[in-house]
Amino acid sequence: MAAFATADICDANEQLLESGDLRILHPVFKIYDRSQAFFGLIVTIKVFEENLLVKGLLETGGEGRVLVIDGGGSMRRGMVRGYLVQLAQNMGWSGILVNGCVRDVEEINNCCVGKTP
Repeated sequence: MAAFATADICDANEQLLESGDLRILHPVFKIYDRSQAFFGLIVTIKVFEENLLVKGLLETGGEGRVLVIDGGGSMRRGMVRGYLVQLAQNMGWSGILVNGCVRDVEEINNCCVGKTP
């Protein structure tokens, strides 16, 4: 798959943007892991300062999906840590997005969770 600029995707899909069927993430996220880009069907989970549900979901086969974790933006508890990213890599997840904290960044930076465009 070729890489596309966000602006080009938005320009080509104005109706989807207006309807809300296409949304973009604001550039407030940091990139960890060796994957700089990824894609896949999205699975969303909402948790707050507890990552047991995250672990349980990552233990299932990822099948190239992307896990989006809505941790409420909390900075008090890591929603993802090194061993969970390694688990995601082993189970075939394509990527993880977290609205909240991550920990074990050095360990995560040695992982490569999934396929890239």
